[in-house]
Amino acid sequence: MFTSAVSNSSYSKHLEFYTHTVTFLVEDCLFRIPREPLEAESIVFRDMFRLPQGDPETVEGMSDTRPVILQGVSKKEFESLLRALMCRQHGTHRGSDLDHDQWISVLKLSTMWEFDELRNAAIQYLDPYSQRLHPVDKFVLALQYDIKKWLLPTLLELAARAEPINAEEGYRIGLENVVKLAAVREDVEKLKVIDVLLRDFTLKPRAERVIQSAEDKEELHRLCVSLVTKAFDL
Repeated sequence: MFTSAVSNSSYSKHLEFYTHTVTFLVEDCLFRIPREPLEAESIVFRDMFRLPQGDPETVEGMSDTRPVILQGVSKKEFESLLRALMCRQHGTHRGSDLDHDQWISVLKLSTMWEFDELRNAAIQYLDPYSQRLHPVDKFVLALQYDIKKWLLPTLLELAARAEPINAEEGYRIGLENVVKLAAVREDVEKLKVIDVLLRDFTLKPRAERVIQSAEDKEELHRLCVSLVTKAFDL
């Protein structure tokens, strides 16, 4: 069934089932993986692989001796990205076994290298967990990885909470955001005072005041949304 090795210089390469690989060096570890998933899902890698190729012995990524060196990326982060990517490519669900920190790594690298679908998958997996995150942690992640849908609810939570922004939180979210948030919180407090005065000093019967109170809360929420949206240009 098998024959001895022969020269392959005259053979064609199957368009679908001839796999091209690429070798990466991350920290002190070599990774050799198929190029196809990277090309299919990442604009950055697609453009990189389309660059003119020279001698295979000197082109980076073609061998263990000349790998593509990935700077600013940890081995664990790259492992997480590849595990999620390969599971998607092969239709398995192992990617769902990644923990929170691993999905953060996937989010980081998919954003950096423009894996749009993988980035959306990471956000989808992180969404339920994000509800349990501290609002400052969630705000920092939203800013860092441009997750716009997390910004408004997180800022509303920070604007409405009783505790002011402390020094450590202020350092993490940045001075400009601290100033904007302080202005919003001040306006929110004024609205709360007005709401209390209108509710407690009305001459309407109690039953009507309860109904009015629910309506006032909805109106207060709408006003808070408007304040945050305007202050942070959302």
